[in-house]
Amino acid sequence: MGNIVLELNKKSESFYHKAIKQLIYKFVSETNKNIVESCTEKYFKNRRGDVFFKFKNGYEVVVEIQHSKISVNEISERTKEYNQKGIHVLWILHGKGKCVASPKFPEHKKNVKISSTEKFLHTMYGGRVYYVNVNNKDNNFTVTYPFALHFSFSDKKSKKSFRKNFEYYYIRNSNCTPIPNWNILCTNFKGIKIARFYDKNIKALLEYKILNFVEDFTKKDPQDCRKYRKGKNLIKLIINRFKNYYGKPLIIDCISLIKDKIEINEKSIIKFKKKY
Repeated sequence: MGNIVLELNKKSESFYHKAIKQLIYKFVSETNKNIVESCTEKYFKNRRGDVFFKFKNGYEVVVEIQHSKISVNEISERTKEYNQKGIHVLWILHGKGKCVASPKFPEHKKNVKISSTEKFLHTMYGGRVYYVNVNNKDNNFTVTYPFALHFSFSDKKSKKSFRKNFEYYYIRNSNCTPIPNWNILCTNFKGIKIARFYDKNIKALLEYKILNFVEDFTKKDPQDCRKYRKGKNLIKLIINRFKNYYGKPLIIDCISLIKDKIEINEKSIIKFKKKY
């Protein structure tokens, strides 16, 4: 999907917030036919939701759009207050805003910086963070479609966290997963009422790719495949196949989850886990 042109001419911190808000409101409202109420800036006593949707089944969703810096405590508190009202929450970050440790784009990339906010949301949404970017070229502003990023441990062995001024950041590998449409899913994840898109978890996607790769390799040369069945050789083969797009720790995690299906013993996996 491409970008969406905006007819906005005021460049400020609130500009980015307004641009993303318009995007989400317009396309979610138009796509989800089961929405019975939608608006921007919905007021809830001491809270004001950026975008609000109510569905025929009674579910209510608030979309919180974030460009400026925000603490993990503030995200947690806002989410808790909405949840107490029975409302599901969808957090979306500006990928080039002040809330991120480094600019985020819909791509596979290794050793990127993520903020405490990004790390927290990644856990809260079960292995994904949602972003939208506002681009400016010759004062023509465009807004990207939403994209989801999954973060996994870096291939490099380094400190768990880093500190710059008074803020912490982390080094992670980043993988992008496509968002198929504007439909919204309301669910309960670890006791939190969240709303999200219908993108697939990156581990599920990678597991599927690994299984297909091993199956194709086995069919291609059954005799040659036998020597790779000694565990570590097959793991090396899988890593070499996918390492350009996925970090080695993520690949090892996925192999561990499907080890019985591809006939790899636990001891071989443990050796690679210690290494990476």
